[in-house]
Amino acid sequence: MAQFQYKARDGQGRLNEGIVAAPSASQAGAMLRGQGMFVIAVQQAVGKAARPAAGPKAETKTAPKPYAKASAQDAGDDDWEPTVGRQKIRRQDVITFAHQLAVMVDTGVSISEALSCCADQSESDGFKKVLVEVADEVRSGRELSAALALHEKVFPTVMVSLVRASEMSGTMGKMLDRISKYMAKEAVTTRKIKSALTYPAIMITAVLVITSGLLLFVLPRFASIYSNRGAALPMPTQMLMGLSGSIQNFWWAYLLLIAGLITTGVLGFTTQAGRRITDRLKLNMPIIGSLFRKLYVTRSMRTMGTMLEAGVPILDMIPIARSVTNNCHFDEFWDEVDNRLRNGSQLSAPFFSSDLIPRSVAQMVFAGEKSGRLGDVMYKVAEYTEDEFDEQVKQATNYIEPAMVVTLGAIIGFVAIALLLPIFQVSKVASGG
Repeated sequence: MAQFQYKARDGQGRLNEGIVAAPSASQAGAMLRGQGMFVIAVQQAVGKAARPAAGPKAETKTAPKPYAKASAQDAGDDDWEPTVGRQKIRRQDVITFAHQLAVMVDTGVSISEALSCCADQSESDGFKKVLVEVADEVRSGRELSAALALHEKVFPTVMVSLVRASEMSGTMGKMLDRISKYMAKEAVTTRKIKSALTYPAIMITAVLVITSGLLLFVLPRFASIYSNRGAALPMPTQMLMGLSGSIQNFWWAYLLLIAGLITTGVLGFTTQAGRRITDRLKLNMPIIGSLFRKLYVTRSMRTMGTMLEAGVPILDMIPIARSVTNNCHFDEFWDEVDNRLRNGSQLSAPFFSSDLIPRSVAQMVFAGEKSGRLGDVMYKVAEYTEDEFDEQVKQATNYIEPAMVVTLGAIIGFVAIALLLPIFQVSKVASGG
């Protein structure tokens, strides 16, 4: 009968290490699970380790590891789609993985075996490679949270921190299920904001393409007809002819103008000063600004509620909540929250003093503090603000659609009228009247 080294957590979440004799690694894991232990890793003992053990070795108490530092590739990043090799890893791949891992862990499968199973079932070659590496790290004795943290571009900081909290509390299966639900809701919220912005983007592109086509290809043909007939052109027609002629004669200047606008836009997203301006515009634009405000509040409340219920310390939670809002003005707000918490203030105090947080949200956070149910209240706040966000998306769509249709119709209508007005004069000149 072979001997196997193992790492497992007991019902109180304490880490135990030791050696167990069994015919195979799978039977060794089954024996440990039968003793009510949560198996982390099992491998055959070699060298000096291959000797009988008096019993499980309890983990010595050490200072808790700090929670992962929030990075740009987090759950709140709208363009989250990291690349491994040449393979892009979709957000849905990670959500599915968390759900599958939660089910297998709850049924008693060891983490290393569950990771290998998830890797086999993954349809993405890039994500399969990541899961294989994570499984190898876990088999070598590394904790799951530490193994996930090695791939920070793939697994968001929120996920790593919640897994670490579950390792300390012994609630891995329940926490993984909560993680999958959290990430699924975040994905739905991201799709809603993108869908709200896609329609106006398409309409604006259509306006630019149609107008450019009329000015570059249609108007020059009419211009030759009008000039041959010697007709006096109305003012709208003269304006369009002048614009069309300037584009044809000074096309290079317009290309430089477009390049300058693109460069300005890039600088607006990459430099600190430019980002402050663009982030302020995102918060204060008509219709769209309200959407972004509700989006950021929903994300931060959902993240904080999930992490508080998981037992993550509130000071460790603030940097992660900061990362999911992705706006420099909200960054300053979270810095203020962190400073005031460290000085002994209540969490709700900076919420009341900020113009970024609705007063109703601040009052609900205050009520959660008073009742001692802050995590549960924050999750309910996230549901409340998400309902408001959904309603705002519907209203924005109702406003944007007719506005864009009217704008497009006005531009095309103006061009059509400008082209049709001289026809009567041309007919008059042709008849000699």
